[in-house]
Amino acid sequence: MKKIAFSIIILFIACLQVSAQPKSIAQIDSILTDMTSRDLFSGSVLIADSTGVLLSKGYGYSDRENKVKNTPDTRFDVSTASNIFTGTAITSLAQQGKLKFTDTIGQYIKGLPGGNNITIHQLLTHTSGLDFFNNAKDFDYSKVKNCTDIMPFMRTLPLLFNAGDSCQYSSGNLIVLGAVIEKIAGMSYQDYITKLFIRPLGLQNTGFTPYYTLNESQRQYAIGYTRSDSGYKRKAYDYDNGFIPLSAGGDWTSVADLYKFDKAVFAGKLVNRNYLAQMIAKHTHPWDCCYFGYDWITTIKDGYSSIGHLGRSSAWHTVNEYYPQQQYTLIIMTNFGSVDVEELTKQFEELLFAK
Repeated sequence: MKKIAFSIIILFIACLQVSAQPKSIAQIDSILTDMTSRDLFSGSVLIADSTGVLLSKGYGYSDRENKVKNTPDTRFDVSTASNIFTGTAITSLAQQGKLKFTDTIGQYIKGLPGGNNITIHQLLTHTSGLDFFNNAKDFDYSKVKNCTDIMPFMRTLPLLFNAGDSCQYSSGNLIVLGAVIEKIAGMSYQDYITKLFIRPLGLQNTGFTPYYTLNESQRQYAIGYTRSDSGYKRKAYDYDNGFIPLSAGGDWTSVADLYKFDKAVFAGKLVNRNYLAQMIAKHTHPWDCCYFGYDWITTIKDGYSSIGHLGRSSAWHTVNEYYPQQQYTLIIMTNFGSVDVEELTKQFEELLFAK
């Protein structure tokens, strides 16, 4: 009788959890719908738990002028949120025995500042001292086709600090990692990521199309918009934070595709469990309330933690977070530069994980 009573209690708790779930999802959908109606949000959102997708929906327009609606398959420029492709690719190469995290970058790329001391581990955890973006104001991107093309410029830059002395996010780390991938793989970064992840996982809405090449017929891409007192304005191409779609960000993907990638990663399908543990470990001291793994970032929050990466530019923002304790995934993509995605994420977390 006691066993039966205990089973009934467990079943009752499970039913409460399931019944609470649609309520929080409905609240989130209502918030996004209301924001969209007031012209405060445009984008796509996906939320999933261990049972599957709970919400996958587009809001507003990918092209306001032509009234093209956002969908779960709409492609957004995800900026640095795409760094997880680079971190996972490097970890995969380590698993294959093609590099070691303790290798110096000088073993692959000659002539970089500190190259005989900086390790792959330090590039992955942003403790190398390499920089790029702060020095790249007048950099000429016109002839850049791959990461290796940027190495001559990287060789001219001073270190921000000696390797291992500090931790500071820098796109320079990702660019050099991309060049290491190209050296080992014998192909461009874009082609290798396509071969390693995009084709095997069927990521049909993920790719490396430069923004300036897009035209009106390519309506699966979300146009970026910035907001001013006079309204929303299309984002002009100016090599923003994502500059060109390479290893440091700027590629395009959808909430549906990014969810497929996340699922494969955390199921141990892209790297095995041992290498996955190394990739998402907290390798650094706290940096802006976060810990760097191998280009996966762990954020410790009030009562829970998440693993993922944020992407921000002037006209597109992305949040991609996996919550291991709750086994939830939250992905937000917007083509409104005015949206505070971090505040929105916090609001959704409070609804999903309310005690």
